[in-house]
Amino acid sequence: MKPAAKILLAATSALLINVDALAAAYTFATPNQALPASLGNGLTGQLWTNVNPNTDTLAQAQAIIGGGVATANFRATTIDYPVGAAGYTSVSATYGAVLDPTAQATLDNTSVLTDDVLNTVMRFAGFFGVQNAGEVWTFHIPSDDGSAVDIQGTRVLNNDGIHGFTGPTTTVEFSAPGLYAINVLFFESQPSEWGLEFRGGLDGAATTTALTDRLYTLVDYATPDDERLNTIQGRVPEPGMLTLLGAALLGAFGFLRHGRR
Repeated sequence: MKPAAKILLAATSALLINVDALAAAYTFATPNQALPASLGNGLTGQLWTNVNPNTDTLAQAQAIIGGGVATANFRATTIDYPVGAAGYTSVSATYGAVLDPTAQATLDNTSVLTDDVLNTVMRFAGFFGVQNAGEVWTFHIPSDDGSAVDIQGTRVLNNDGIHGFTGPTTTVEFSAPGLYAINVLFFESQPSEWGLEFRGGLDGAATTTALTDRLYTLVDYATPDDERLNTIQGRVPEPGMLTLLGAALLGAFGFLRHGRR
């Protein structure tokens, strides 16, 4: 092979290696719905407090979420708890001490403000907004204890188990603009520290928790058939309730017609 050809082959191989190195770990091509005209306002935060103290895995936390409505719901403009520079705090801290003002102002059950953060499960549900085709995001989720990030039902970050404030990083490419379903899961069951952050950076930028514009709440943007709404008291009728409600309305209508004769 001629020297010039060898140089060209080497350069091409190096380029291909670099492309492979830059490839995202996950790619999503089909959003749930179109991107709204307005910027995001955060995710729907949910709390299950005073759960089984032996909740030590994400599978156990997911079972608690699937087993009934949340103790409280709120709007999470960022996932940065405790709010501020500190990554973690004592498990004896109360939710009144660690939730930011927006979260506290939007709580639908303020009794949790006096609960300490030990033995709790949290979920942050909604949508991640992608503005342009081909966006590549770096996501990072440090936590104490376990946490995870699911996008479109695929677990892209798994930080399971009992551990100190640490967590994995991954890259995600979005082929088309729009809203993509996202869940951030978290549980805390062991002393003595507690904390959670969800961080992101676009196209190689440093990750940050300041993602509000890209986060869209479950309660404002989900379609009625989104099963995640089942965990919010009063958002979706219990099974069979629609039939009962329809029968009651028909009965009332018949009674009114009978009374007018």
